[in-house]
Amino acid sequence: MCLADLYICSRSIRAAQHFDEMNREMKQMKTQRKLHTSALAIASLALLSGLSTATNAQSLDRENLSPVMPSMISPALEGQGKLVFASKTQDTGEILDTDKGKVSFLFRNTGSAPLTITQVKPSCGCTVPELAKKTYMPGEQGSIEVTFDPKGKKGAISRNITVYTDSDITPSLSIVVRSLVKAVIITEPKIMPFDAVVKGNSVTKDFKVFGRIDGFKVTRATVDDTDSFSIEVLDGGQVEREGEMMTMQIIRLTLKDTAKPDNHRAQITVRTNDERKPIYSLAAVARVLGDLKMNPVRVTMGRMVVGDEFEREFHVISKSGSAFTISSAVANSIAIEANYTFTPVDEELRNDWIVKITGKVVNSAARFNTQLHIVTDVEDEEQLTVQMYGQLRRE
Repeated sequence: MCLADLYICSRSIRAAQHFDEMNREMKQMKTQRKLHTSALAIASLALLSGLSTATNAQSLDRENLSPVMPSMISPALEGQGKLVFASKTQDTGEILDTDKGKVSFLFRNTGSAPLTITQVKPSCGCTVPELAKKTYMPGEQGSIEVTFDPKGKKGAISRNITVYTDSDITPSLSIVVRSLVKAVIITEPKIMPFDAVVKGNSVTKDFKVFGRIDGFKVTRATVDDTDSFSIEVLDGGQVEREGEMMTMQIIRLTLKDTAKPDNHRAQITVRTNDERKPIYSLAAVARVLGDLKMNPVRVTMGRMVVGDEFEREFHVISKSGSAFTISSAVANSIAIEANYTFTPVDEELRNDWIVKITGKVVNSAARFNTQLHIVTDVEDEEQLTVQMYGQLRRE
């Protein structure tokens, strides 16, 4: 064999050996990647298992939830905390409007650095969240305890709470409290509207009250305007309501035929034998029409700011065409400074008067609502009121 052949054989042997070494290194790298992937998968399964073992955070055994080891966290999360909730929605279930619902939102810091919860902000004052502490180490768990007050609400209710953190990964997360609220006492309607009633006529309307306890009673109902209204309580018997048998009581409210022409608003106080809601209020509104009418029936100020000047006017007219006199017109409000004038359209007929309001906005009133009082010489219509509405802003 020549030297050239020996040289070629030698190079072939070394190339084969180098190829074998590369194969062994590649196999080792694949094995290491499989081990690393398996470790991450096991860690992820452990986390998911710990976070999803229950749908209600109140039932979770917090002592048995194993923390996530910092070494198992993905390199992309190094140097950051991460907020993870077991469930972002909790349901109080069905509750009465006199009770309070309580739920817990369990969470964990699954990042590789401490996590600080900087703020827990509810969307409604009816929802109160409580947090034991603000900062959580990697793998550490905690909970947000939430109390929901359903007073004044009914039906399916959903309220959001926003949780803010110092992490760029989870700067904010929203959690939701849901509830199905049922009234302990159902009243229909809560405000009784009477249609416009001509002076001298009487109108009767009924509130229906449904109670849940056995032997439910409206023990007493009173109205604050006894000159214009009368009231009585009647037994309505057992009725089916919302899929259950309930006791109905009837509160009968009558607008008297002696009610004077004006806008009437009455408050009804209801007392019951249900200790959960022994007393509450209802309302009734009525407009009794006399000979005099306003056109328009209210004064609208619109949107104005402090310093704006204004001029508004309306007519007071006798529907029968009878002559009458207006002797005074004034409104008491700290939001405006105004002069009030009143003159007959025709000095001889005097059955149509123009009331003019000229003034300036001096204080803000986001919901400006005041009464303009008018004094006349018409029997039973000596005092008339006209509503003034508007939005008076500072700037």
